[in-house]
Amino acid sequence: MAILMRQEVPGVTVEQFNQLFAPLLDQLKAFPGFISHISGASATGYQVTEVWESQEAHERWLREVVGPVASRAGIDQLPPSQYLPVNRQFTR
Repeated sequence: MAILMRQEVPGVTVEQFNQLFAPLLDQLKAFPGFISHISGASATGYQVTEVWESQEAHERWLREVVGPVASRAGIDQLPPSQYLPVNRQFTR
């Protein structure tokens, strides 16, 4: 079952997010289990919303790709992810 993943990244600007994670976008698109990504500025920083085939696929992405990149950038802890079930998904 697909899941919706949400993360709020407090204190991070659009520019900071792009600098750290824009280089990963092609890798994200090709990562097993990835479906879609939407992100942008929020009232407290930056927000990320993604659809994945499973929570396990997203957690693997964090563990194998995002975690090491964040660690090299001096980020010790990733923001918590909220997982919600997806009942229906479509695009125009």
